[in-house]
Amino acid sequence: MDERTARLESLLARLEDARARLGASDDAAAAAEVLGELHDLSQELAAEVDRERRAAADADERDDAQLG
Repeated sequence: MDERTARLESLLARLEDARARLGASDDAAAAAEVLGELHDLSQELAAEVDRERRAAADADERDDAQLG
């Protein structure tokens, strides 16, 4: 498994865990804590998407240079 896949699988597992805890919680304070975790996860996912976009753009530039 490559590093990108491992990072995405880790984020997905954390997201599923938080979602399950949020659904099982009747406590407002606990729900608020999980929502904070979900916020943090969303920031990590956005950063991962940005990394992938940059990597794809870099790969396109290399391909264009080789064809050039």
